[in-house]
Amino acid sequence: MTRLSARVRNVAPSPTFAIKAKAQALARAGRSIIDLSAGEPDFLPPPLVGVAAVAAVQAGANRYAPVAGMMDLREAVADRYRGLGLDVQSDQVLVTHGGKQALYNLAQTLLDPGDEAVVLTPAWVSYIPQIELAGGRAVCVPCDPEAGFLPDPDRVAAALTERTRFVLLNSPANPTGAVIDEERLRAIDAAAAAVGAVVISDELYRAITFDEPAVCHPLLADPSLERTVIVDAVSKTWAMTGWRVGFMLGPRDLVKAATKIQSHSTSGVCRINEAGALAALTGPQDFLGPVIDALRVRRDTLVAGLAAIPGISLDVVPSGAFYLFPRVNDLFGRRGPDGKVLENAGDVAAALLELGGVAMVPGEGFGESRCVRMSYATKQEDIESAVTRLASAVSQLG
Repeated sequence: MTRLSARVRNVAPSPTFAIKAKAQALARAGRSIIDLSAGEPDFLPPPLVGVAAVAAVQAGANRYAPVAGMMDLREAVADRYRGLGLDVQSDQVLVTHGGKQALYNLAQTLLDPGDEAVVLTPAWVSYIPQIELAGGRAVCVPCDPEAGFLPDPDRVAAALTERTRFVLLNSPANPTGAVIDEERLRAIDAAAAAVGAVVISDELYRAITFDEPAVCHPLLADPSLERTVIVDAVSKTWAMTGWRVGFMLGPRDLVKAATKIQSHSTSGVCRINEAGALAALTGPQDFLGPVIDALRVRRDTLVAGLAAIPGISLDVVPSGAFYLFPRVNDLFGRRGPDGKVLENAGDVAAALLELGGVAMVPGEGFGESRCVRMSYATKQEDIESAVTRLASAVSQLG
């Protein structure tokens, strides 16, 4: 057997990909599966995105792109955030292969072995593995369901030490859909500044909210991005997950260092994909209103349906993104189709997939073993069918 490094042996595979693979295997075997595990929208990108990509192909865009990204795209990213009120320039932008690579680059750039990074949990499944792969230690600050999964600034401040290199925020959050309010953001920012820690604001879902708009975090205290980094992408807002175009905006020295990391890993993002991203950023944005309206209907359908299923509890209706994160711990102790006692969210998700053909992501990968993540970025009729199937599946548990 091949000898693998300790760092990769100690990192768990992504649970979102694992559950998706299992659902796909059941589907290939002939089972009818409704997939609520996917972290991607089901609508199409604006048509002009494809038009721009085809035009790039026809124009011969088949050479290596600059490592930091095409200058017109970097300028468009900077311009988008200047429109929100930030004082940011194109040389503060790095275009990456999705938001995930931006975050990976940041961990590699900021962390030495033994350094700490504060993560609010439940958290997206790749935050902690990326920190660990960089030799750092993730310091988790739980956000309780009873508090709407919103962070307690005092708990965050208590987790900060002289070894803290960054605090990672995500609002609206994956997996909870929680939107952090301005008062909490200001308090966390002040605590991070007091120990010299960078604040990384993952804003991939910032445009997808149902009530009040999500705050662009640096506007509150650091509009020039001197100690704050924004991570964003075209993946969620423009439904371009497969295009793999993300970006970071931050201090010039940090962006330059992250570019150096990228130059020795993936190099620049495909020019054709960058052309599509440029069209998305600079084209009309009126497509998003109907998308959010549709997501709101789907969210409300799923919320109402789950409320009628004993054993599945939703502590908060999410204000953004496109996920629910209900508790299923009241189903612990019951038995799945194989007679096994359900002991955690992974057991519950596996049982409900087998009995009901509904795929969900267990909460363990997000740092909350009582919950499962359900995505409502899927067809309305599938959500309605999923509710029916889940009710039936729960009734079949021993």
